[in-house]
Amino acid sequence: MQYFGGKAKIAKYIVPYLESVRKENQIFLEPFVGGYNIGSKMSGERIECDYNEYLIELYKALQNGYELPNEISEEEYIYIKTHKDEDKALTGLVGFGCSFAGKWFGGYARNKLNHNYCLASKNSLHKKFLTTDNTVKFEWKDYKTLSPNGMLIYCDPPYKNTTKYTGVPNFDTDEFWEVMRKWSKDNDVYISEYEAPNDFDCILEINTTTSIRDKLDNVCKRVEKLFKYKK
Repeated sequence: MQYFGGKAKIAKYIVPYLESVRKENQIFLEPFVGGYNIGSKMSGERIECDYNEYLIELYKALQNGYELPNEISEEEYIYIKTHKDEDKALTGLVGFGCSFAGKWFGGYARNKLNHNYCLASKNSLHKKFLTTDNTVKFEWKDYKTLSPNGMLIYCDPPYKNTTKYTGVPNFDTDEFWEVMRKWSKDNDVYISEYEAPNDFDCILEINTTTSIRDKLDNVCKRVEKLFKYKK
């Protein structure tokens, strides 16, 4: 499923690294599950959280055999946008998977080739849920309410100075890093970002591109980084 800021392109680098540093039987926690590109490829017990209730309801429903549609018309898209609570799981699919660039209700996705974004999202999600059994827990949570202990934690928060995620409150980046310092005392915490405070080490760099284009219509290139607190 397309998801703005998702890690589909670089999961193949992040997941092996996280598995390599994981302790035996260590629970994996992802406080910002987003497109579920990392957690779906991890092994063992996993807790997947997000602030977006509709996204979590979608994942819970899929875990219980929910059948996704093959198509969503623009008229249906508009209706669902204004009636979000009628079917929260469907809203989760449409809000991200049928929207422009995977932005939460960022406009009905279409292109000149009549690509079926709904079907592509459905197929992508079904593939991810082949590795999702009942040991994976999906929870609607604000990350600040979590109290992890002894876990392997991967955070992919809203990046500083990038497009704001709609549907969520303003993200306090300074507060986030302070929480990461606190969590790092009793957990193994890894954070994706472009930059981090000086007391965090960059332990992995990945060259990638984004769905964003500059004024000349060139695809923007970025260096994704993985950080860990200097204990």
